[in-house]
Amino acid sequence: TMADTAVSKAPTPGRKARGGGRRPRGRGDTRAKLKIKIKNAIEGENYYLAEQLIISQFNRSKSKDLEGSLETLVEGASDLLKAKQGNEGGSLAKAYIQELVDNKILPDTKKIVRIQSLFAKFTKEHEKPRLEFMKEAIQWTSKLGECPHGDARLHTDLARYYHGKNSYGLAHRHYVRGRRPTDHARLVLEWAKKGYPSERDLFIARAVLEYLCVENLKNANEFFAAVTKTIDAETPKESEKKTSSGITTDQDRPSVD
Repeated sequence: TMADTAVSKAPTPGRKARGGGRRPRGRGDTRAKLKIKIKNAIEGENYYLAEQLIISQFNRSKSKDLEGSLETLVEGASDLLKAKQGNEGGSLAKAYIQELVDNKILPDTKKIVRIQSLFAKFTKEHEKPRLEFMKEAIQWTSKLGECPHGDARLHTDLARYYHGKNSYGLAHRHYVRGRRPTDHARLVLEWAKKGYPSERDLFIARAVLEYLCVENLKNANEFFAAVTKTIDAETPKESEKKTSSGITTDQDRPSVD
C-alpha cells in the first residue's frame, strides 16, 4: 500500500537522510585544521612544510579575504621567527611586504607596528634576511607613504640596530631619517672619538647639514641641543681646571684676618 511505501522510504533512526544530510564544511573549519597542521609542522621542526602550508593558505584565501590572508603571512612569519627560523620566517615577512606593494596598500600605524615586531624577532644568526626585510619595508613606505625618505619609525629601528653593532656610518644615515635625534647625538659623539679631537666639530656639522638636507629643522635643533648638553656636561669648568692643576683660586686663598 501507499502507507507501506512511505514508511519504507523513511530514514532509519540513526542514519542520515540521503542528500543534504551532511553539513558542508565551512571555511572556518578548513582554516582551523590548517592552523593545526602548521602548528604541528613547526613543533615537529618541519619548517619547510610549515612555510609551504602558510603560503598555500594565503594563496587560497587572498582573492576573497585579502586582509585575513595578510594576517596569515604575518602570523606565520612570527611563528617561524619565534622558532629561530630566520630564512623561512624572513621569506614570509618579505612576501607580506611584496603583497602590500602589489596591492598598493598604504602604510598605517598598525602595519608599521607589525613590521617592527617582526624585525625584532630575528636572531643574530639571520642578519641578511632581517636587513633585506626592513629595507624592503622602508622602500614600501617611501613609495606609498607620506614621507619620500620612508617611515621614520622604521629608520629609527634600523639605526639602533646598526648602532648596536658600532656600524656608525650606516646608523648615522638612518638616524638622520629617523625620529630620535638624542640617540643620534650620542652616536655622533661616540663616532667622533674614533677620529682626531679637532675633527669633532666636523662630525657634528655634517649631521646638522644632513638634517637640513632632508628638511627636518626640528630634529636638527634637537640633535644640536643634545650634543651641546653632552659636551657641556663632559667639559670641566675653568675653576675646576685651575684647582686640579694646582693653581690657587681666590676661593681657595685663606682670609687675612
